[in-house]
Amino acid sequence: MTYRTHRSWTGLLLLSLVSSCAYPAQPATGSLCETSQTTYFSCQTARRRTISLCGALPSALQYRYGRPGQMELKFPDDAAQGARLFAFAHYSRYQAERTEIGFSRGDADYTLFDYTEQGRRTAGVQVTTTDGKAAEIRCAGSIQGAMAPLGKSLRCDPDSALNGGHCP
Repeated sequence: MTYRTHRSWTGLLLLSLVSSCAYPAQPATGSLCETSQTTYFSCQTARRRTISLCGALPSALQYRYGRPGQMELKFPDDAAQGARLFAFAHYSRYQAERTEIGFSRGDADYTLFDYTEQGRRTAGVQVTTTDGKAAEIRCAGSIQGAMAPLGKSLRCDPDSALNGGHCP
């Protein structure tokens, strides 16, 4: 490689590095998480919305729902507060694993769920309001990430049946 070619290559590399730093991090493919964050969970719904749980534990964690560039819900507003606002539930036995991450926002309780039974994985979010209305939005297609490791960083949910009413 000649000096001139090397200099041009170095210039292009520097230009690409500078321009990538000038813009905010872009979402990871199939996720609403930024490339600098861990995607703990992400999937697309039948209505082409994305459900994602993003962050950098032990402190930063944020639930996101919507489309890239059109976020419909982020909780909490400040991801740095997230780890203390989410509750964790987990159950495991032969050929079954169930994990839930729950939080409350306004007059609604949200439960992000990821269940695997006999090799079949289902996931999504359940929303229940204080007046008793409930809805479930399921993932349609591939599911990214794993929420089970979050149990080391989040508080245990004593109200979840998955925990059997027992938290250490």
